[in-house]
Amino acid sequence: MSTYFVIGDETTHIAGNPQCPECWEDYPETCPCGGLIHAAGEEEDQNRVEIPATTRCARCGLSEEEVH
Repeated sequence: MSTYFVIGDETTHIAGNPQCPECWEDYPETCPCGGLIHAAGEEEDQNRVEIPATTRCARCGLSEEEVH
């Protein structure tokens, strides 16, 4: 059974799946807590300015920035 969780505006990330189909490029990454850090929202705005990804661990809830 898959457990889904919300990150950013996306609701279909799969907790515990190291190959989550909703994640951006090199994610998910392993979190120090043993969970997986998922990423959402990496894109460019109308002016082609890159908008940073929103990251969150499915286990501890911290962002990648908070754990590093």
